[in-house]
Amino acid sequence: MAISLQELVKTTSLKLSVEVTGSPGAFDEPISWVHSTELVDPTAYLDGGELILTTGLQLSAFESPTDRERHYVERLSRVGVRGIGFGTGLHHMSIPHWLVEQCEAWEMPLLGVPLDTPFIAIAKLISRSQSDSHNATVTRLYNAQRQLFRSIQTLDPLSSIVKKLAELVGGWAAFINPSGKVMESSHAALPLELRGVDDAMGFTALGQAKFLYSRGYDIAIFHVATAQRQSLGYLVAGRFGKKGSLNHPLVSQTAALLSLAVSRNASAERSLERLRAAMMRQCLEGDVSSVREYASDLWDGLPPEPLTVLRITGEQDALESAQEVFEPMHRSLAKNLNVAVSGVVEGDLWAIVSRSNLADWVDQVSHDTRLVTGISSGFVWADAPRARHEAYQAAAEAIASGEAVVRYGQRAGSATLEALIEPSMLRAFGDLRLAPIRDMTFNVSIGPHGGENSDATARLLPAIAVLRAWLTVGCKYEEAGRELGLHRHTVRKYISQICDRLSVDPSNPEHIAELWYACRGSQFDR
Repeated sequence: MAISLQELVKTTSLKLSVEVTGSPGAFDEPISWVHSTELVDPTAYLDGGELILTTGLQLSAFESPTDRERHYVERLSRVGVRGIGFGTGLHHMSIPHWLVEQCEAWEMPLLGVPLDTPFIAIAKLISRSQSDSHNATVTRLYNAQRQLFRSIQTLDPLSSIVKKLAELVGGWAAFINPSGKVMESSHAALPLELRGVDDAMGFTALGQAKFLYSRGYDIAIFHVATAQRQSLGYLVAGRFGKKGSLNHPLVSQTAALLSLAVSRNASAERSLERLRAAMMRQCLEGDVSSVREYASDLWDGLPPEPLTVLRITGEQDALESAQEVFEPMHRSLAKNLNVAVSGVVEGDLWAIVSRSNLADWVDQVSHDTRLVTGISSGFVWADAPRARHEAYQAAAEAIASGEAVVRYGQRAGSATLEALIEPSMLRAFGDLRLAPIRDMTFNVSIGPHGGENSDATARLLPAIAVLRAWLTVGCKYEEAGRELGLHRHTVRKYISQICDRLSVDPSNPEHIAELWYACRGSQFDR
């Protein structure tokens, strides 16, 4: 701490006298700097916390102040001056009475400085105190860093670092995983309920920090992430006292240290992701017996039955963020009791969770609007293939409907074939099936011919448009002719040539159904 008025007065060599004590505790506040001035209004040159030294060159010695002097102390008080040191024996033999009254009215400390005490002696003492305070702060920070570095070398580095941080800041500390669970804390019961700071954890970028003051605690929250931009969680530390009493630089350095202590290297992480994907495939096939012995290392165990499958799909960066939600923390952190089996399979994130915890998991992943989630009905491990199929279909329906979350069978018409097939797959089928007639057109005057040889001035009718019209009216030639403005025999001739090109029988119901769904899915002629 920098020197205070109390310490200045105790320095006998300065021979300072206390004329006004000021507000309670004012003599114990640290002095930021010393400023010698003879101005009646020096506030433009002040920043707050200074000790003002003046000989009163421009101040009146009369009992009543002039108009310029009437608000002298008030102006200094409003900018946060620590006190006034008035030098006597040069321009004034004693401190003006009106100045004493103003200091008492505004509770401003007032010191008397005798003629044989040079102002430079006070300035040197305060400057030396500032330097000593800075050196002491650097020394304390260095020693704290050494103690934190030694904490990494323990068997449980996370616990050691968190507890050491709490000891060094004189408060408490906790580490929270990305899903909001307290993984390690310095005390069995923290003095502040961490749910109260949940809103402060809405970070928009990795490595951010936030500071707040709640219930008498100065609190800092740092987002801890690896060099590979993987979120590890949040370091929260607090100290009871006024705002700014917590050592923020030390908490910041601890957050950086945690990222080194907890993170794994990139190659090991990729290997782990591949292993999880392979084991996830086995789980979705219902082969849990071959996975069980690895589950503790991969996911901290298996969720209890009954279970539910989630298929989460969307943009790549959003999927990576969702994957972090299911990512169990490093084994040295703690056991996550809300267990989930997860892995990326064929570009989608799949998860198997206990049905009792389903709402918690869905709530966490549904915050990102770039993701859609399909949810199966309940199942046991032996019935996993059926649940996997349900989750796949539910996600496909979510993509088609634009909804963020769809549970299998929750929507009317969810048993239709189109609801069960992913739109991209239906489109691929339609485009492939109708590719032979993509460029086929009919000239209503001449007859069928290839699109390449079409006369630009002729009225051309795409073959796919003829096929769609015919299928839409239930394969009735006369009604299709009315829709297209053609004679029914012309429509029959065109459909015959289309079917020949597609190698289908227009009288076969299976072929007609296949063409109907091909037209529904294809983007040709749209």
